[in-house]
Amino acid sequence: MMVSIIIPCYNAEKTIVRALKSILIQSYRDYEIILVDDGSTDNTKKAIEYFLQDKDVKYRYIYQENAGPSKARNVGVKNASGEYVAFLDSDDEWHQDKLKIQMQIIEDKKLNFLGSTYQYNQFTYKVKRDIKVEVYSFNSLLIKTRFSTPGIVMSKEFFISLGGFDNELKYAEDNDLWLRASLVNDLYMITEPKLVRLHKSAFGTSGLSSHMFAMYRGEIQLLTKLWHQNSLSSVKYVIVSLFVSIKFFKRVVQTKFKLKGVQ
Repeated sequence: MMVSIIIPCYNAEKTIVRALKSILIQSYRDYEIILVDDGSTDNTKKAIEYFLQDKDVKYRYIYQENAGPSKARNVGVKNASGEYVAFLDSDDEWHQDKLKIQMQIIEDKKLNFLGSTYQYNQFTYKVKRDIKVEVYSFNSLLIKTRFSTPGIVMSKEFFISLGGFDNELKYAEDNDLWLRASLVNDLYMITEPKLVRLHKSAFGTSGLSSHMFAMYRGEIQLLTKLWHQNSLSSVKYVIVSLFVSIKFFKRVVQTKFKLKGVQ
């Protein structure tokens, strides 16, 4: 089964090669790479073309005016030839066996969606231990964001049936899609081993995640959207919104203390 790997990139000349290297060493070989340049003003395109010029790999480079990661990923899927799509951010990387492990589980369990957890350290191991898979429902995902975009593999048909990422959401657009997916069926995730390496903290330090208030506002916007669509009761909307607000203030305090400790 072919996997179309979608990489949105914006001013990623310093990190895109690292992400691409982690794809080229994959033990699963049936894939294509679709890079959607979201209006970069640096040398992202040149870095991509120079690195891939002598590589035996099927890839496509697409340029669009800056419109955000949701639009970039949707454009990538629209141009995908694979039966499945996988997402990788331009500043992150995969374990060499990520796709192999995920596609085997997808085939065995007949899944349309499978995630994988992440770590921040270098990959120093080969996958020899037992693989642990957890199942999450809509309600459990309301309380905690469990899936990261670079860990997701899902069928292209399922992605399209959900309407893809919401282009109107700048923050929490990924969690919005996972929640909509979980309304259709429970979602599976590999919890061990960790097959994705992130190079930025989940919140509070760099990139989009540095704008914590905007992220918080995005989460509330997402909950409001679900409430208006009758996917969330009024009581649950109030309870979860309160929980999200408490979590936001906790993150603010943690980040301030962390930054203070660095000084």
